Amino acid sequence: MIEFLRLIGHRWRVIVATVVLAVSGASLYTYLTPPTYTATTELFVAIGNSSGDDSASGIGAAVFFVNSRVKSYPDLVKSPLVLDPVIKELGLDTTSSALADDVTASVADGTVLMDVSVSSESASQAATIANATGKQMVSIVEDLDRSSTGTSPVKVTVVRPATVPTSPTKPVPWLNVLIGLFAGLGLGLAFAALRETLDTSVKSDTDVTEAVDLPTLSMIPTNPQVSSSPLVSAGGANPVWAESYRRLRTNLSYLDPDRPHRSLLVTSSLPGDGKTLTACNLAATIAQSQKRCVLVEADLRRPTVSRILGLTPDVGVTNVVTGNASIEDVVQHADGFDVITGGPIPPNPSELLGSQAFNRMIQSLLARYDNVVIDTPPMLAVTDAAVAATSVDAVILVAQAKRTRKQELRKALDGLDAVDANVVGVVLNRMPAGSGGYYEYEYRPTTGKRVNR
Repeated sequence: MIEFLRLIGHRWRVIVATVVLAVSGASLYTYLTPPTYTATTELFVAIGNSSGDDSASGIGAAVFFVNSRVKSYPDLVKSPLVLDPVIKELGLDTTSSALADDVTASVADGTVLMDVSVSSESASQAATIANATGKQMVSIVEDLDRSSTGTSPVKVTVVRPATVPTSPTKPVPWLNVLIGLFAGLGLGLAFAALRETLDTSVKSDTDVTEAVDLPTLSMIPTNPQVSSSPLVSAGGANPVWAESYRRLRTNLSYLDPDRPHRSLLVTSSLPGDGKTLTACNLAATIAQSQKRCVLVEADLRRPTVSRILGLTPDVGVTNVVTGNASIEDVVQHADGFDVITGGPIPPNPSELLGSQAFNRMIQSLLARYDNVVIDTPPMLAVTDAAVAATSVDAVILVAQAKRTRKQELRKALDGLDAVDANVVGVVLNRMPAGSGGYYEYEYRPTTGKRVNR
């Protein structure tokens, strides 16, 4: 049941869309289908006067004859013997085989009452054909069963002539809509289950655990204002988003309280998962806890920290590692923390990040700051992150919800395990609103209180 409810929660849009399409299709079918009217005449089959034998045996034989004959009359109604004269009498532009498709006849078990029903797009024509067919049956049965004495042992009488129907029998709007509803629901659930089975992306902390057996350090919700306000700030426009980064900072501090991880490397499986923004906001939240923090841009191939933070990209890591500048020469200041951007793009980023010079730079920064946060390229694109991971205390993997696939996350972890990197957990980024993956908070401007919901 829990898995079923989780499926509905993950794929409710698919289910709703399928139901809407099915109900809309059923409604359109009902609207476009011409109405069909059905008129019914009722015939009574009785004992005729063939022999005048009123004895018990004679009457019993006659009853048996009638009961045996009446079972064949529904087929007789649909035969050309009955319908051809009806077509000729009414001047219908059709054939007996075509008209037979619109005629039904039935005899209730244990009775000698036969219903003859005719369907037509015209209510009056349905009644006219039904009455004509009933009258023709009376004549045909007496002719077929007439004995040598000139009389028939079976007598058919019209006991209830057909009347013009006032409402169509088909289509039935409510029934069609109900069928569409249940069909859409069934198809929607089946389609949702199929998509859930084929979808290998990480959507929750459970998926992360199944993929790499690592804890989810935080789940970052989608923030529509991230382009205009990329950094968390006190009293910002998106407190839920800011709180998720503070939770990341707090969870990192709980990993090993006795030996806290001071140098933190942030990477991802693929480009676009949000690792640079995560690194920037991790540095910002660490600085908000009254610690000295520096952000190092070690993505020397496609650096974006300077653009996000509005800093100068001309000098940075490359200058320090090659010995052309000191740390003091390249440090810039952001909102509460220091930043060393990538600097000029080198031809050999992996060699620079794996050098002793880069390691000495990190150690020198640890002597000056409480924490060093390092942004690196994605794992599956290049080897830079794996090379740099040997110089830090802990590595954080960033995955984008509903985009990063489990196999991609596993492959990134395998690359880090190959260099004995200390991967401490995963940040699940861009969680859709309402996914239930993080707490929502309600800020009340009048009281300043925050309430879980």
